[in-house]
Order: sequence, then structure tokens, then C-alpha cells
Amino acid sequence: MSPILRFASTVAALVLTSVPASAQSILPPTKGGALLRWLADGSYRATYTPEPAVRFSTAPHGGNVRAWLSPILVEDLRAGRPTFRKGAAMVKEIYFTGQTEVLGWSVMRKMRNNSGRRGQGWYFYETFDGRTPVVRPGRGVPICVSCHRDGQDFYLLGFQP
Repeated sequence: MSPILRFASTVAALVLTSVPASAQSILPPTKGGALLRWLADGSYRATYTPEPAVRFSTAPHGGNVRAWLSPILVEDLRAGRPTFRKGAAMVKEIYFTGQTEVLGWSVMRKMRNNSGRRGQGWYFYETFDGRTPVVRPGRGVPICVSCHRDGQDFYLLGFQP
């Protein structure tokens, strides 16, 4: 390798490794294919805070579940903010009757600081088979909002990290 190419690759490596992790997007995508790949990859597990264990969900999310909270959501919960900031997100793994194999996911992502009365500030997605959405995904999905409106800024989970 020529000295110029070696220098350029060294500089590129230094630039790439100096980008803080917080600058990298760890939020769930809102486009179907990209979101399913992101979920299946499971990279959220490296940066999100999980509930202590798989548990039974009394909500219509398919039996056994485990939620993972984004860093922003964790910060907002710990700070006692009544309204979460844009970028708060949660991934709920769905296991149905098992405890080890993830079969589906539910996703909530705060798209803007103002949630709106009808939840338009939140993006909702759910799949029971890892391929097909259960309801049409999007902002303020009525069936999701009908339950989640009872929570703190649409957050129903009792888990407080």
C-alpha cells in the first residue's frame, strides 16, 4: 500500500472510531423492511435497557413479553419527566407461550416532543410473526392509542429503570 493510501485509511479509521456512539442512530426505523431487519438483528439489546425478565402481558401483545427501553426513554423516566422527548422508544419482544424464542415485536417510537391527544407524536408497530404487521403501522394508530392513552405519555409499562 502506498504511503498516501496508508495515511488516508488511517485518518478514515480515526474519524470513524471517534464518532460518539450517541451520534449513531439507535432508533427503530419507521419503514417496514428496514424496521424488520433492525428488529431481527437485535442490536437494540446492546443499547436499550431490558425489563428484568420475560413476563406475562395482560395487554393484547401475545402472552409472554419483555420490553427494552431506549436510552432517552430511560433518562426521561429517571428524571420524572411527565412527557417524553422525541427519540424515546421501546421494543417489546413477544414470546407467546415460550420464554426464549422471540416470535414477534411491538414498537413505540416518539417522533416529536408533543404526543398530541390522539397519539400522533408516537409511531406504533406490531408483528406476531416477524414478517407481517398486525395492524397498519404509523403515527397515532387508533387501536394502540385506545389502550396507551391511559399511560404516562402513552407509556403503560410499570417497569421503572
